Amino acid sequence: MKPLSFTRNLGGFEKAYKAIRKGYAPEITVKLFRERCGLGSDVSLLVTEFILATKIKGDEEVIVADELVTETLSRPFGPLIARLYFFAVNLNMPGDRLKTDHLNPAEMQNTLVREHLFVDGGWPVSRFDKDSVIEPAVAMFGGFTSQRALRKWVNNYSYMAEQCSFVPTPEGRYETFADSWGLLALRVFFQRHAIMSPSPDASALIADARSRELYKLIGVPPDWLDERIEGAAEMFVSGQDLMLTGFLEEKGEREAARKGSMPPPPGGEAKRRETTVSQILRRGENRRFLLDAYNGVCQLSGVKLVMPDGSFSVDCAHIRPLGNEHRGMDRTDNMLSLSPNMHRLLDRRCVRIDPESLSIKLLHGNDLPHLPRLLIRENHSIDRENLSYYLQKILK
Repeated sequence: MKPLSFTRNLGGFEKAYKAIRKGYAPEITVKLFRERCGLGSDVSLLVTEFILATKIKGDEEVIVADELVTETLSRPFGPLIARLYFFAVNLNMPGDRLKTDHLNPAEMQNTLVREHLFVDGGWPVSRFDKDSVIEPAVAMFGGFTSQRALRKWVNNYSYMAEQCSFVPTPEGRYETFADSWGLLALRVFFQRHAIMSPSPDASALIADARSRELYKLIGVPPDWLDERIEGAAEMFVSGQDLMLTGFLEEKGEREAARKGSMPPPPGGEAKRRETTVSQILRRGENRRFLLDAYNGVCQLSGVKLVMPDGSFSVDCAHIRPLGNEHRGMDRTDNMLSLSPNMHRLLDRRCVRIDPESLSIKLLHGNDLPHLPRLLIRENHSIDRENLSYYLQKILK
């Protein structure tokens, strides 16, 4: 593994925050960003290689305005921002790069977290000791040319972890407060996945999140991810990922974690966070119901797309859209099991489903193979009022 320029002294995430706010502009190239951000050329490389994501446009790398950038531009610097940066540094998903050796710039950080810092469902405080754990671990696979370079890398990484303000619990683990920022981290992951795989389907996002062991990068047990990833992925592919919000935990939550006691009843932002998580869990339950009911079969095409790992590439689409304008219900009687292509056509008003006969017609010259009538299993009830609403309000 090559440490790239991570041995440069960034001076913590706050300097990266100020650089992004000063240097970023829509569709800005990496070259111009590095000239504008106020950091020296060596230090600015750290920000563009390890924290930001890029895509190739022409013969230039352009910085992607993902959720990490959005949060940077809209929030004051604090632990929530630092945690997103720390997640990005460990994620090792930099987007599309011109140089092959920059496609995995943070492989060392990713390996350190997954194989050395994460133990038995979380982050033990003792594993973050830079002298007894981090430095010896990185020395084994880091490929450093000098002890000085290794030590600088370790100091930088340790200081970044400190800025996240995780709380040590009496059990000797860090409470990372995943529900205060982890959903934003998932959104960053989805957006960076989409750089390399535009218009991803939920199944691909779910499989990639699990294969990359994102729970280890957030410092939580695997069931935290398992309970949330399906619903969060469905929200992302349905364009409802604005619900994947982040809040900083309240003072009472931090004190409870430090003492190992029950947290106080949620209030204010914590209540909003609890509501959002509940919605995500329900969305995951709806997805599992449709997967069981149709076994991956698309209700419009009859096609089943099977992935190499045996999972199905299928989305769960709402007939009557959710949100203030349409006020559709987040229930299975308002949802269809669709292939990604059919999901896109439905969302883009290219499908007509007759509410009475359930006959299917593709519009605007689309001639993909499809069933004559909407497939409905016995255990899946469809509210036909939603089909009527789609016909009258969406296709108007």
